[in-house]
Order: sequence, then C-alpha cells, then structure tokens
Amino acid sequence: MSAYVDGFSSATAMLRALRAHEVSAVELLELHLDRIERLNGPINAIVVKDYDRAREAAIAADSARARGEDGALLGLPLTI
Repeated sequence: MSAYVDGFSSATAMLRALRAHEVSAVELLELHLDRIERLNGPINAIVVKDYDRAREAAIAADSARARGEDGALLGLPLTI
C-alpha cells in the first residue's frame, strides 16, 4: 500500500493512489473496515455493516481498473 495513503487521507489522494495502482480497492476497503471496527463502537456511525457486499464491490472495482476502466469514484470506499 502506498505510504502516502491511510484511513485519514482525502478522497482525492485515495483516488490518485488507485489510478496509479499504488493501492487496490480491496486494500483501501480493508483499511477502512479496520478503522470502523476500532472506532465505531462509541459513536455508532456505521449502524448496518454490510462488509461482504462491500468486499464484492471492491473486487469488482479492482477488476474494472485492471481492464483499464475508470470512473469518478471507482474503488473509493464510501458509506451512504
């Protein structure tokens, strides 16, 4: 993983690292899932955890990037 990207990096920095193939969508997701597990308890910001579907989406994003595809937020971990 890029030394310049961590769980507190900006979305712009994460997307730049994804596009440069310095980090994968799966790696970014796991970084964020770890942060959620460590910090979410007291604040309960993530109420419904759908990690399996998030992993599937990250794998699909990495596959798309491997085919040369790009999108505005392709591979960026997001909560809605």
